[in-house]
Amino acid sequence: MKKNRNIILRFVGLCFSILASLGGIIILRQGATVLGIIVTVIAAILFVLLAIYNDKHPMSGEEALAYRPYLAPSLFWIASISIMLFIVSAMSNWDRPDSLNRWITIGWLGSLLCAIIGTLFAVHWRPDWKQYLEDIKRNRVELIIVSCLLLVGLFFRIYILSDHPFPWSGDEASIGIEGERIISGEVTDFFESGWSGQPNWSFVPTALSLTIFGNNFIAIRLVSALEGTLAILWLYLLARELFGRSIATLAAGFLVAYTCHLQFSRIGVNNIIDSMEVCFVLWLTIRAIRKSQISDYVWAGLAGGLAFYTYVGSRLVLALAIFMLLYTVIRQRGYFRAHFIHLGIFLFSAILAITPLAYYFIHHPDIFMTRLGQENIFTNHWLVNEANRTGVSITSILWKQFTDTVLVYISQPAIGNFFNSSQPYLSVLGSIFFVFGMAYALVKISEPRMMMVLIWFWSVVFLGGVLTLSPPANTRLLMTSPVVAIFLVLGITQFFGTLNRIKLVSPRWQTLISVGLVVILGIQNITYYFGVYRDQNYFQDAPSEFAEKFGLELKELGPGYDYYLLGQPRIFAAFPTTVFLCPENKMYDLTHDTIDTLVLTEGKSNVFVAIPENRSDLERIEEKYPGGTWEEVGRRYKNEVLYYAYTLP
Repeated sequence: MKKNRNIILRFVGLCFSILASLGGIIILRQGATVLGIIVTVIAAILFVLLAIYNDKHPMSGEEALAYRPYLAPSLFWIASISIMLFIVSAMSNWDRPDSLNRWITIGWLGSLLCAIIGTLFAVHWRPDWKQYLEDIKRNRVELIIVSCLLLVGLFFRIYILSDHPFPWSGDEASIGIEGERIISGEVTDFFESGWSGQPNWSFVPTALSLTIFGNNFIAIRLVSALEGTLAILWLYLLARELFGRSIATLAAGFLVAYTCHLQFSRIGVNNIIDSMEVCFVLWLTIRAIRKSQISDYVWAGLAGGLAFYTYVGSRLVLALAIFMLLYTVIRQRGYFRAHFIHLGIFLFSAILAITPLAYYFIHHPDIFMTRLGQENIFTNHWLVNEANRTGVSITSILWKQFTDTVLVYISQPAIGNFFNSSQPYLSVLGSIFFVFGMAYALVKISEPRMMMVLIWFWSVVFLGGVLTLSPPANTRLLMTSPVVAIFLVLGITQFFGTLNRIKLVSPRWQTLISVGLVVILGIQNITYYFGVYRDQNYFQDAPSEFAEKFGLELKELGPGYDYYLLGQPRIFAAFPTTVFLCPENKMYDLTHDTIDTLVLTEGKSNVFVAIPENRSDLERIEEKYPGGTWEEVGRRYKNEVLYYAYTLP
């Protein structure tokens, strides 16, 4: 053992000296002279010490052969780290050309690929197709069940997708516009941020979907539908790792038709990816702890780091994975000593994945803190200001924030934030078993799996709800969707398990009733979401409805029409939905005071639009430019005028 450790230390020291010297030279070229000299000198000293040690203690032929298993993995990892150092060096030039940005992107992907290949070499991975086929045959029933759940989940997420929820939102259009910017080549730096401070990488799936399915809202929404469906799969795998197949099947089955998860799987905003990534990364982390293999720690670290490139809320995912590892270190005696290298590899893999984006955020901390600064009640000083304004104590305000966030799961309607449901997240029946499951988990908190799901749920509730503006923040609580399913199913299984233990139901009936309950809950959710929720148009938003309806009309008119809007104070001409639908039309905002000075462009047709309260100003337009045609457009679900249009061909 001591002999092998000596060989590994020599090899690691040599690799580190190479990388440190490369890093020192790059730092020197960036102008950080003192730091560059220090790093370069350390690398040189380490190399000299290794050389002297090797002269005094030459290796035998047997020891030299022991190097070979580490050679190929080390070369790939050295290549990965070297490429990443060059990427950081290239990113330090903030006025770099677009061509360099493309090479930075290629280099980053190449660096991750080298790390993956190096890991596969380290574990001597070879595809064993015969074994794969045997595994499929052995688990074919499970595969059929999971496949059916995924197909049903996908169906519920794409059924009448273009028309429900109605209308298309401006945020969906903004994400679509970012995707178009990538397609057109306007965006070349993928480690910069785009709309709402989100990394440009988060818009790449939308760009791919627009490329495949065309420039329409269905393409934008399909990304969320696929991510929501994948969340079902990763929840199954995570719950199977923690609680076994039965609970995994029931939890995934509930998520298939869970109303809140359905809603965000059907609108083209990025929030739904939270529910997918948290299950995926935690599954990889738990799997790594159980299997104790280097490769599993690498996959978990890379996945946790890559979560930073998606929606802002997904940054919590890596923190949850790290917490689980730290909890394991504290709870399992000897784990840290036995898995010190594994833990280091996990952190190193995460850092490797996140390095370019971290470099950007270090130099642009205001962008990193954009959403946190806007929404957190401490950083934006809302809490203190609200206490001064209302005369209510800070404790009372925090209590209200807490109850408004927590009770949305079982008793209060989920208003606002892209949902605006008249009901809580869970039905009465679902709420009962959710409470039972939560209580059971609290009683069993000493179990690592229970600690994990509790920390997962409550960290999101506090960081994404209690401590933010306008709770319940549906968009920020979406990461709890999978763990809500776990708690609910725990409640069901423990309730009927208790009845089984007192001989009121047999094990077979316990299983059948549990499945039946999940089916009933699914029917309740589907009936509400595609029935009452749709018919009552709870998602309604007049500005978004206006932008969708008129945007489609302007698209029919074509790019030869200039568009003038009398929309103050409710809506502006360049609303994202209209811009996405009609990117070639000129758009102008008009006010009561600018009508007299209005001069139209020669040779262009014109369409003037007014919200109902500005109709009189539209009549002034008609007086100034007679000969046009009027149109009155009503709202879809309400007996009221949406807008008036006056068209001059």
